[in-house]
Amino acid sequence: MGLSYKDEYIFTKTSFQDFAFSIVNKYPNPFAPHIKSVDIISRKLLPISDGEMENKKLMFTKLIRKLGSLPKWTPSVLRITDSFILETVVVNPKEQAIHSRLQNLDKSHYLKVIQVNKYQYDPIGGCIKQTSNLEFVSEVSHKVENHVKGKTMWEPMSSKVHFGDTIEKFSLKTYNKQIMKSREGIVCRR
Repeated sequence: MGLSYKDEYIFTKTSFQDFAFSIVNKYPNPFAPHIKSVDIISRKLLPISDGEMENKKLMFTKLIRKLGSLPKWTPSVLRITDSFILETVVVNPKEQAIHSRLQNLDKSHYLKVIQVNKYQYDPIGGCIKQTSNLEFVSEVSHKVENHVKGKTMWEPMSSKVHFGDTIEKFSLKTYNKQIMKSREGIVCRR
């Protein structure tokens, strides 16, 4: 099971340097009040290609703590307020490209979200093209046994609906609402 989604967007009127600064420093910003903290776990300079030590790319890994909200139909066992996300970003100044990967670290059995972004600078147009690929994967099914009653714990919802599908669709809908705020946050940092 799983739900895939691809999204593209163009950030206009920007330089690569300004945009890279915005990505590296995107939190805190007024469009992301749900982000509670960001810790940089590692930072490295990597050679761009074998044998070339003059030009380097910057790779860093962040641990992001965010406040989450779930719909009322979610079982109470899933209702958590804090969630942790691991983000890895690679800034390549030679190719004027940025790659990032985000994945939730907790409750991944219920929902694993993997987002891979590529930001490519177009010097002719003075813009950045963002391409995002997302995977929403839930391993939850309606066949989870409740050993006390002998019935499934999802039975009141519907035995015909895979609850994991509902979680994945809800996540995609939420993503579509939040991505515009995320982009506004990147723009406000430039």
